[in-house]
Amino acid sequence: MGVEILLSKPSLQFVLVLYRQTWPAVASNKLLSTFLREYPGNHLLIIDNSPEMQDVPIVGEANITYQQYPENPGLAPAYNLALAEASKHHHDWLVLLDQDTTLTEDYLAAILTDKQPLDEVVCRVPQMFANQKQISPLLADAYIDRHWHCPPIGVTNRRVMAINSASVWRVNFLEKIGGFSLEFPLDFLDHWLFYQVHVHHKKIEVLPICLEHDLSVLHYQTMTIERYQSILAAEARYYTEVEIEKKQRHLQQLQRRTIKQFLSVGNRSIWRATWKSYQNLRRKRK
Repeated sequence: MGVEILLSKPSLQFVLVLYRQTWPAVASNKLLSTFLREYPGNHLLIIDNSPEMQDVPIVGEANITYQQYPENPGLAPAYNLALAEASKHHHDWLVLLDQDTTLTEDYLAAILTDKQPLDEVVCRVPQMFANQKQISPLLADAYIDRHWHCPPIGVTNRRVMAINSASVWRVNFLEKIGGFSLEFPLDFLDHWLFYQVHVHHKKIEVLPICLEHDLSVLHYQTMTIERYQSILAAEARYYTEVEIEKKQRHLQQLQRRTIKQFLSVGNRSIWRATWKSYQNLRRKRK
């Protein structure tokens, strides 16, 4: 790989979740394959939530496992399976990956460095970009909207939220919080997870690493109404059950989103779904 790493290093459990994506089409498949051969003390669990099982050539090596779940239970069950494997094999960190993130050698070198953060640091995240704009991590002291702000590189005491993919989690912290919440099997699982860091008074390290993440699957032009309704339902649950103090701000955001979608999104079902979510959430406030 062309990356020099000292002998004293943590052990990593990777989990890669696929959905309707073949292994050859995964952007980082060759990099991951090479890394796992060079550092066999680390493990990769591939969870395939696609309807059809596929042949993954690297499966069969001692540190790579493939499991298929055609019912598509989401991310949280997959992550919990990986957490169980990490605990079983006494790994230090759990690395969450999805098919939409392009990894780099610098990223793998950074998370396998011998220079480990303090115990208070329970998560390490790269800087994630989409279309040349940073989308993660973000400061989360206030409600996150289109006017977001990003934390600086390094360990931060500020409240932070980041997307799941490429985040690196201390296994003993995940065990302490009981694993990944099945109340948020897919959408808003990242919000719930980073909120746990906040309520347990732990810290996050922002790595000096930049990765590319493809957000095209979340464009209104290509998103199905069922997928969008799932996002709306997760949002509503989160702001009525977790960060209740931000519910009023979320209601305001739904109003603005409805107007913008009405004016700019061709699929009329999208703005109607947003307006319905706003009305339902507003009734719950009464």
